[in-house]
Amino acid sequence: MKEPTNVALPNPELKGMHESLIALVRTLEETIDAAPTAAAISAIVDRIADVNARVTSTGTVLLARQTDEIVKLSHTVAEALPRIEDETADLQRLESALGTITDMLATVDQAVNVAKMVCR
Repeated sequence: MKEPTNVALPNPELKGMHESLIALVRTLEETIDAAPTAAAISAIVDRIADVNARVTSTGTVLLARQTDEIVKLSHTVAEALPRIEDETADLQRLESALGTITDMLATVDQAVNVAKMVCR
């Protein structure tokens, strides 16, 4: 895999992902007030905990060197975020949004793992 030669610290892709995850936590917190059931609130709170874990893991690798794979994965995360925002705005699609978040977090985990490898 060819590594980009420009080195920006913190890593701009990981920094953007980190900021987007923080914003997603805020969005999910706002969704709690409109949740129709206790089960929905519980699911939202669980997802907040999951996203917060990724906020932390992404924050720990902000200084990782840029790679093409990190760029690709961060773009995948960025593309998922508008869909999540739309789905969380519509409580009828809340379950779908929570599934989309879970899928997106798997991509975040991949990006963090790549970043950890380049930090070694």
